[in-house]
Amino acid sequence: MTPAVRHVTCPTCLDSFAWQETELLEYSPKEGKYNPVVWPDGKNPAKVADARSRWYVRCPNPSKDGANHYLPATYVDYDDPLVIALVGRPRSGKTHLVVAMIRELLGGAAAVASGLSAKALDYHQHVTFKRTFLDTFERGYQLPATMNESGSYLAWLVVEVGAVKRPVVFFDVAGEDFRNPGENGRHTRFLVAAGALLFVEDAPHVLPAFAEPEDLTLDPSLSSPFGANATNEYVQEAVSRLPEGGRRLPAVVALTKSDRLRYLSPADRWLRHDTGGHVHAKDLLAESRDVYALLHRANASSITRLYHEFERCTMHFVSATGGAVGKDGRYRSGTRPARVLVPFLSLLAMAGVLTGADVEGAGR
Repeated sequence: MTPAVRHVTCPTCLDSFAWQETELLEYSPKEGKYNPVVWPDGKNPAKVADARSRWYVRCPNPSKDGANHYLPATYVDYDDPLVIALVGRPRSGKTHLVVAMIRELLGGAAAVASGLSAKALDYHQHVTFKRTFLDTFERGYQLPATMNESGSYLAWLVVEVGAVKRPVVFFDVAGEDFRNPGENGRHTRFLVAAGALLFVEDAPHVLPAFAEPEDLTLDPSLSSPFGANATNEYVQEAVSRLPEGGRRLPAVVALTKSDRLRYLSPADRWLRHDTGGHVHAKDLLAESRDVYALLHRANASSITRLYHEFERCTMHFVSATGGAVGKDGRYRSGTRPARVLVPFLSLLAMAGVLTGADVEGAGR
């Protein structure tokens, strides 16, 4: 019997096509290009499976609206991925947050305690991601700004929870691209395929009085009554691009750089609250209530309205680095993430990947 043809959707170009492995490719870092694979001697199944984890298939991009791009050969072994779109203003800490999140997923104590495990799906992309982001983060240096010239994903993992194995793709696009209707605007088309949304706002913009001197140096608008706490048009313009406003998608709001609020109640209490890798729907609701109240008092209406626009939404105090970066591009005490995994666990619960009585009704 002829096996059924599997149709997949490419997360980069959003085209659907019939999966074929007639031309398997292997990436050569030395040559910087993809070459036909060399099959292991004797086609030993174990050796082939190992080699296949590093092989690729070129996306045919039926619409022909983008440059050549490639999918891991193992892409077809799983359901279509959960595409998580990061949305926020420039310099809000999106990249630092997702890097801290992935660092925790790949071996942090909270991920282990929650029963999650993760591995890279795109081998060579992950090598680049580790060198550019994870290693830099570990050394306590500021990460490079988002430079996404092809609209491709930042990271691609397979997350395992019990018997469930679900690919997760993180898209992080420069905030300016949400406002550019031209060439850069195409880089945000992944929003059409988003399965979950991670909205990012930073505490210094919401409460400029709590900004640190380093924040003011990096973003002078924080000291201006007209620049700080302005409407976050990046978020609203992204929402306008979502089919039906995306209201049925699971959404979280992460208030990044919350370490600046470490002496402000109730942020201080949540920053000290160690979940131990476990989340409960009642705690998610309680934290969402406190974040919402703080945003409401600060007149951050463009963010609070998200809680009403989406059917399932949670809000969180997070800190990816534990403090502001110095003029030399280093964090004085190294990076000290706090609560970075909670928004991700909330998204998994709302997306049905993380199940159980503890998270039932999360975001409602």
